[in-house]
Amino acid sequence: MSAKQHGGKRDGAGRPSANPEGRTEMITVRIPETLVAQLGELACKEGWNRSQAITEAVRRLVKAKRKA
Repeated sequence: MSAKQHGGKRDGAGRPSANPEGRTEMITVRIPETLVAQLGELACKEGWNRSQAITEAVRRLVKAKRKA
């Protein structure tokens, strides 16, 4: 039998990253129900899911705190 001729890691192979900032990490947080409802409304209005809305909120908070 011959050795495998296909497969393995190749440059450019696989699914492209959905996030230009790199890998993502799952975190668990507790948020008041009223704030979650407001978050859902805003996310829907912006065409985001809740994860995208939270990521954007954290991104803006970090940026604002770095300026201060």
